[in-house]
Amino acid sequence: MDTNLFTVRKAHAQDSSAVSALEQQCVREAKGFRGSAQLLVEAPFIGNDLDKVLSNAGHLVLVIESSGEICGFADMEICESVAMVRRVYISEGARELGAGATLISELRVQARTLGCTRIDAYALPGDRLTKNLFERAGMKARLLIASSEL
Repeated sequence: MDTNLFTVRKAHAQDSSAVSALEQQCVREAKGFRGSAQLLVEAPFIGNDLDKVLSNAGHLVLVIESSGEICGFADMEICESVAMVRRVYISEGARELGAGATLISELRVQARTLGCTRIDAYALPGDRLTKNLFERAGMKARLLIASSEL
């Protein structure tokens, strides 16, 4: 894996349209998995509010670039000593090249810097790509919530 293909940095306000476009791709892919509607409640998309999100000290958005083009992003919220990865998305053309692992590695660095002692992440049931990405990064599933409407 050549991690030199990618550069990770904190998102800037001018990244709004690129992050929004990636979020739209993410929504299209997530619709095929159970729990996607609930995830949007638990972890709403950034949408056009990137400026607002970036001004929140308890929130971190990273982007990953290849050849100067944004090809993915991660959205992480800091809750006391826990970093909660709300979303990691890598565009299809940058998958299987180490972009996801590079992004998660930087999320871990940032979480430690912010004083976190644990990192958690959302993954939808059946989303094997995301689950496998997290497991390769040393993250293990520790909770599955089963649910039924009454």
